Amino acid sequence: MNIAKNIVSLLPCVCTLLLYCLGSNLALAQPSNDERPLLDVSIEIFAMNLPQDALTQQAEDVYPAVRQAEARYLPSFLKLILEESVTWGAVRLLPEPDSGAELQISASIVSSNGTQLELALIARDATGRIWAEKTYTGTAVESVSLNQPLLGTDPFLYLYQSIAYDLAEMASSLSNAQLNEIKSVALLQYAALLAPAVFTPYLSSDENNMISLARLPADNDPFLLRVKQIREHEYVFIDVVDEQYESFFVTIKPVYDLWRRYRREQIASEIDKINREMRQSNDLRRGSYMSLLESYNNFRWARMQDQYLDEISEGFTNEVLPTDITLEDSLYHLSGTLEEQYQEWKSILKELYELDEQSP
Repeated sequence: MNIAKNIVSLLPCVCTLLLYCLGSNLALAQPSNDERPLLDVSIEIFAMNLPQDALTQQAEDVYPAVRQAEARYLPSFLKLILEESVTWGAVRLLPEPDSGAELQISASIVSSNGTQLELALIARDATGRIWAEKTYTGTAVESVSLNQPLLGTDPFLYLYQSIAYDLAEMASSLSNAQLNEIKSVALLQYAALLAPAVFTPYLSSDENNMISLARLPADNDPFLLRVKQIREHEYVFIDVVDEQYESFFVTIKPVYDLWRRYRREQIASEIDKINREMRQSNDLRRGSYMSLLESYNNFRWARMQDQYLDEISEGFTNEVLPTDITLEDSLYHLSGTLEEQYQEWKSILKELYELDEQSP
């Protein structure tokens, strides 16, 4: 009987490992075609969905420092999952929506307590086509071995693999012509923000706000060549941001894993306490062993919580660093949050485009 119970208890872990292996080799199930266009994916930092007042945060068991970290940690892990597949081109993590995204992913953290994770996600391509619009929910599954690869150690791996599978399935359903149109529309949408009068006529939209190509500019169009150059300059900053997010992810992961494990233990203990109280009519006798053990656990969890919150807050603070970028013999110093730096950099690039447009 004990052997049977042990086998049953390992089933969720075994399923998770199988899903991980399936997800890592997802591209193997796709037809091989060297000519097939690969869409770039832009992932926006997740919305925190943070209650405004402290009482509501406490009632909903939400910790602002943890939620701020999760808003960057969770999309970072999704980025790693998508990069494991050859289904996509470049996968970028950005502090805000990408104005020239080929495939944009946005999500809101509905709930996250270490035991359950719930994400309301929407993925939309440049033409306005919805790829996924659903709430993904996962229950934590502990890792089987400490020797697993990085992507196999997350207790919510199945949730991320579900997202990756849905997106890959949608990509495989589109023709090469449709994928190429998405790429062209994305570039022209980006161009239209820099030079509306020049590039807006190349696009058309219907009553459902679906965008399509009205016509294409010539490959050697000087305006388009300048836009592509500006876009490459934007990628320079995005690469710097990506390094900061990656450093943040690596720094936070160990303590965040501990935080999640601690929260699972705490929730399990609270459930045990409720069940115990339901089985007995009276409260725990003051001074009894169970009463003392409960007091000790409450004290231990309070100390651990303070420690983890301090470390997570410190990691989040360190993530926001000034950025120095050298471009065309000029040095640009960007400061503030990554969102503010990104806005400042886009303003600089727009000015560079306008100056280049005015030059003979």
